[in-house]
Amino acid sequence: MRVTIHQPEHLPWLGLLAKVAASELWIVLDSVPYRKNYFQNRNRVLLGGRPTWVTVPVTAPFGTPIGDVRICEVPSWRRRYRGRLSQAMFGMPGAHKVDDLLSSVDSAAPGSSLADLNLNLSDWLLAQFDVKVPRIRSSELDAAGTKGELIINLCRAVGADEYLAGPSGRDYLDLEAFARQGIKVSFFDFDHPTYPQDGDTFVPCLSAVDACARLAPEELPPLLSGYRLGAS
Repeated sequence: MRVTIHQPEHLPWLGLLAKVAASELWIVLDSVPYRKNYFQNRNRVLLGGRPTWVTVPVTAPFGTPIGDVRICEVPSWRRRYRGRLSQAMFGMPGAHKVDDLLSSVDSAAPGSSLADLNLNLSDWLLAQFDVKVPRIRSSELDAAGTKGELIINLCRAVGADEYLAGPSGRDYLDLEAFARQGIKVSFFDFDHPTYPQDGDTFVPCLSAVDACARLAPEELPPLLSGYRLGAS
């Protein structure tokens, strides 16, 4: 079984959706510390031709596991979030879909789990791209360690014989350690597709919401097919 292991991003980009689609199981890495100012509580949409952040405010003392991060209520954040996402999708063929996304955001009460919200949004996005891959949280598995050791233990916990790693894994994974456990490591390199946007220059690496807003449903799944798998 081929697995990928990745943190629960907020409104993930096409590359993460493609990596999940290329796997047989997604282990949601929610047991490692939250990373401030990254993609766990925010992502970018295209607004007025410029990448613009949509952000969920959170309470996360240093070292808090991602699964324990809580949404906090600050003045007007929902109004700003709703306004930016609605404006980014306004006038697009898929603009009507914004209500589905915002209903999940609106129902995320103060003190509720950021990871739960992110996974609800990820499930919705994966469905738009016709991706049906089961997932399990790392916090539900009996696996300890850090970095490569943790990844090996997570793979063993679910009986995986292949780990689909991101390109940065080339810099730190001990491939011999994986081989000793009978786990093949394949590196996933995503070739970002282009599609019509507002301006003359394509802006990559936005939330996949951008593609959902602009393209017809049948045009979405092919966007995840441009990747390469390598052994090193």
